[in-house]
Amino acid sequence: MPVHTDHMPTAFPTTIVFGGTFDPPHRAHVLLPQEVMQTFGASEVLYVPAAIPPLKRTAPATSAAHRLAMLRLALAAFPESRITTEELDRAKDKQPSYTVDTLEALHTRDSARTWRLLIGTDQMHQFEQWRSWQRIAELAEPLVMLRAPLTRTAALAPLPSDARRHIWAQRLVEVTPMEISSTTVRARLTRGDSVASMLDPEVEAYVRANGLYGVKRA
Repeated sequence: MPVHTDHMPTAFPTTIVFGGTFDPPHRAHVLLPQEVMQTFGASEVLYVPAAIPPLKRTAPATSAAHRLAMLRLALAAFPESRITTEELDRAKDKQPSYTVDTLEALHTRDSARTWRLLIGTDQMHQFEQWRSWQRIAELAEPLVMLRAPLTRTAALAPLPSDARRHIWAQRLVEVTPMEISSTTVRARLTRGDSVASMLDPEVEAYVRANGLYGVKRA
């Protein structure tokens, strides 16, 4: 698939594919993909909860059932967002979740659709370590969320050559700065600090009802 140099919608419906452990899913997980979807004229965001991320090799601390339930709550008010359990269903014998396998399956089911893989700058820097990364780029050309204060120059600097920087420069999309991470949310919950600005109220209620992240059951 050729690199797009502008934000005009393609001839076919476009889906933004966004994977992660979502442990827990926070406001940035929900709102930033929506921004990218609107910027590129895509029709939907497809969330892909991971079983075991290959570059981490350890399963998320929270069960797939809890992470999936929380993600459904977080996305309830966003009809353009949907979830596939492709990787959770495929996980057997603690094998990692490979993005290329997921994209091959999605493309097989709907080859007329344009797929774009949404990642962060940290994943951009690791992208060539991913299994079959060239094939991934063919199936779903990446889009990279660029959040201030990180600049385009700083984001591209770690890439190994001018050619790679040129390719990735066309894939960057600026989004609203949101300093939220699942690691921070888990730590605040464990300490008993407020997470009202970080989590959807329904997600926070689920966390407390189920005693996740060291929170005392409500």
